[in-house]
Amino acid sequence: MTTALSDTFNTFNGSFVRLLDYNRSLVEKTLRVTQEESLRFINRRLERNARILENLREKESLTELIAAEQDWLADAARDYMETSEKLRGRLFELATSGIKEASEQGQSAAETFRGATAEVAAKTRRNVEAAQKQAAE
Repeated sequence: MTTALSDTFNTFNGSFVRLLDYNRSLVEKTLRVTQEESLRFINRRLERNARILENLREKESLTELIAAEQDWLADAARDYMETSEKLRGRLFELATSGIKEASEQGQSAAETFRGATAEVAAKTRRNVEAAQKQAAE
């Protein structure tokens, strides 16, 4: 019976370890996606800021300078919105696939645990029946 309980515990423990490994993998993917999108955004903003600074040198009046500043603000706002939409989409994809994989792994773990529990119950039943036979003899 101790072996059966040990097997059941090992099955449960193995499922838990797989779940932890899966969560680690998901966090790693999320961080990678976030880092990639952030770096793209930073590079794009640096390039556009450099271009704006070059254009500012050519401005001769206050009106042109204010117009350039407004263009820069609109461009920055557009970049922030586009980046947040891209990041939201990629994180949503990760979450959706993560939920699907977690569900599949959960079902697999539940089936394994059910099988191990049924095996423990069967062994216990056989041991009880054997003990009852011995007691009757």
